[in-house]
Amino acid sequence: MSSRRVDQREALKGSARSGGTKPEESVRILEADPELGLRVPATEIARARLQLAARVKSLPCGRWEVPHEQGDRSRLGFLLLEGLLARDVVLAGTTATELLGDGDVLQPWVLPNEDGLLRYRVRWHVLSPVRLAILDEPFARSLASWPQVMGALLERAVRRTQQMSIHQALLQLSPVETRLLVLFWHLAERWGRVTPDGIVVRLRMPHELLGQLVGSRRASVTTALRRVDQSGLVVRKADGTWLLRGSPPDELAEIHWQQRVAGS
Repeated sequence: MSSRRVDQREALKGSARSGGTKPEESVRILEADPELGLRVPATEIARARLQLAARVKSLPCGRWEVPHEQGDRSRLGFLLLEGLLARDVVLAGTTATELLGDGDVLQPWVLPNEDGLLRYRVRWHVLSPVRLAILDEPFARSLASWPQVMGALLERAVRRTQQMSIHQALLQLSPVETRLLVLFWHLAERWGRVTPDGIVVRLRMPHELLGQLVGSRRASVTTALRRVDQSGLVVRKADGTWLLRGSPPDELAEIHWQQRVAGS
């Protein structure tokens, strides 16, 4: 028997032993997200990059059915490396949405309290292909040697809470046009890019999603967007992204929509 045929048979045996699946992807966290390692001493950063590696989970666009595996409680969660997620909370037939992007830390398997008085559901949607670093128990053990990185991850969680508080506050604004304008500037802090014409928010959001983000029905959002567009403050570009013109609305300034639209 030729050596070439022997090699082929050995390769087939190896494939059968591995189930014919490709190796699981892994990532060095501090290379994928350098900000997390800014407080690590320069003399230790190379070692930290080597030690802090995690498995990667990829998600295609569409509904994400979160698996509730045994041992989930021992995980720190997921670090969103790439892509865009929407977290819907459905309460009394109304849906409120939170957007999550690069750098966010999440624990999607945390379920509503069954003993709570309010009944609600949580749904996850992948709006653009997502890559998640799995912060599992082995990663947590490695992280114990790097408190600076642990602190940075905790700050990410706190930052997300602060962003949600701002989002909650803008829902109290009136009218819907004002909520939309403040929302666009709020999103621009993370997903905005400065151009000669203004700030481009690189998110493609249908009216239904915008309604869930500002607490209004789709029809009301469509009408409000028409007025915002007439004011020239926010323009929807041909590729579905959004262009913000002018300056962010001042906290104490009153936005006179009627005057802006009449003067345009």
